[in-house]
Amino acid sequence: MNKEKAVILDIDGVILDSTIILKEIYSLGLKGDNMWAYFHEHCNSPRVTLMKNARSLLENLKDSTHVILSTARNDKCRRSTEERLRKEGFHYDFLYMRKDGDYRSSSEVKKDHLNQILQEFDVIAFIDDGLSNCQMAEREGIFALRKV
Repeated sequence: MNKEKAVILDIDGVILDSTIILKEIYSLGLKGDNMWAYFHEHCNSPRVTLMKNARSLLENLKDSTHVILSTARNDKCRRSTEERLRKEGFHYDFLYMRKDGDYRSSSEVKKDHLNQILQEFDVIAFIDDGLSNCQMAEREGIFALRKV
């Protein structure tokens, strides 16, 4: 059976630049649950901007392959994330998010996402800003690009 092709993209650091939120977390000295609560409360705020060329990347991909988003963002902010992506005009086919209460590393979460995606699609590329996430994809035999 020939599977349809797909590209997997991260959100933060690839599509949206949430660096400002991370700086605020650092300046406030937040850690643990407080850090993540702050991040998820503010990750779709107007202070979070589009990454340079993110729109053109998605526009070029959408006609030739499925676009699947895999993020370590908590599922609690699914609605605001979907609204933000829609507002920005992003077209994607599926959005995989961290389940509430899942405290594993992002590479473990994204490995689960990848395994689910591979059941349905032939993944031709994995684009993420996290080195450990890209290394995980490469170990799974997927071509990975690290956005730096």
